[in-house]
Amino acid sequence: MDGEHMDAPKRKIIPKRALAGILFVVGFFMITIAYALSPVFVLKHVKVQGNYFLPDEEVTRLSGVAMGENLFQLNIDEIMQTMAKDIRVERAQIKRVFPDTLEIQVVERPPLAMLKCDYGYLEVGKGGIIMAAHRDLSNIPVPIITGVTVSDLFVGDVVENEQVKKVIDYLDQLNWEATTSLSEINITDPENVMVYMQGPVQLKMGDINSLGKKLEITESVHREVKQGKHHMDYVDARFEGSYSIKLKS
Repeated sequence: MDGEHMDAPKRKIIPKRALAGILFVVGFFMITIAYALSPVFVLKHVKVQGNYFLPDEEVTRLSGVAMGENLFQLNIDEIMQTMAKDIRVERAQIKRVFPDTLEIQVVERPPLAMLKCDYGYLEVGKGGIIMAAHRDLSNIPVPIITGVTVSDLFVGDVVENEQVKKVIDYLDQLNWEATTSLSEINITDPENVMVYMQGPVQLKMGDINSLGKKLEITESVHREVKQGKHHMDYVDARFEGSYSIKLKS
């Protein structure tokens, strides 16, 4: 029977050095968690960068964060996704700046033009997205598109009018300073579009389909108006690649 006797399983003994190592790791982990959740890392400041139209307070509100939250418990990806749902925000980058600050770098979707509608005026952004509605013209430094009126459009909708879309694409490709130098784009006659630059200077742009080919001309005229060397009456830019200036007498 002795040969059939099976040895009892031996108990594994953890060496004291290994046990000490495990206790150290657990202790360090617990201390790290306690330190991370301490008041040292409570959100006290939000630093906003890149915004032009949206006030700092509005950007902070869109993020959904609240002062007093723990920095480690903030879900950065979730916050960025939440902000991107607002049509005024193209994208946002967020990072923690220890010990108590959240830094938000926002890229706005700026308004490009104002458009007359059946109940007031619409603020139109990139892609023809309606960003806001106003009862009257607000103090937004972008031109108004005249010669067309749209209806049944509200915030979040997209303008489907092909002529308006061509103007919006033109404005989107201009540098921002040139865009804000324009006061009106009249498309009453799509074959003879008139652009009015603050100054005032009239630009005869010709066919609406050629607007995208006259970005350099628009920006060049803007620079000349800005320099103020000549008092322009109007600019004839109906022909691609060149333009002529009629000076005021």
